[in-house]
Amino acid sequence: EEVAADRLIVTVKSEFRLFRQPHKVGDVIRVREIDLLVIGIERFDLWGSTLTIWYTCQDLSQTDFISKKNAYKQPRESVFEVILKHDSDLIKSVVLGVTQWHKGQLYKLVEYTDISLVGTDIRICCIGRPIHPVDRKEAKAKLFSERRKKLKLEIM
Repeated sequence: EEVAADRLIVTVKSEFRLFRQPHKVGDVIRVREIDLLVIGIERFDLWGSTLTIWYTCQDLSQTDFISKKNAYKQPRESVFEVILKHDSDLIKSVVLGVTQWHKGQLYKLVEYTDISLVGTDIRICCIGRPIHPVDRKEAKAKLFSERRKKLKLEIM
């Protein structure tokens, strides 16, 4: 486990042997004599019997900062749970930024919320944001505009 000094928010890389429960969001972990609050999961990797997880953590020893509320409203999001065997090739496809279909709706995976072990399975929970197409009229206008640019025509 590593931590950068003098930063309120840091990334901590932790390695776990398979079948040892990893940290969860909300856990307080101690790294280099510093108490850190796990506030997010950035990414993970499974190589052989080693599970490596990069956590976003807040240094609890630093109290001289201005608290901020969320300045924007989150779009409608859904929570997804995937349970896979620890040796499944599909684990590599559960990465942030990819799109997945669920019940006829396309979602982009934007954040991990939990990674845990259930027997010999890995349980991955993440948040997905729905992907919506551009409005029909707007799409048609954009296409018309692009065609006009290609033909170098101007409508007078």
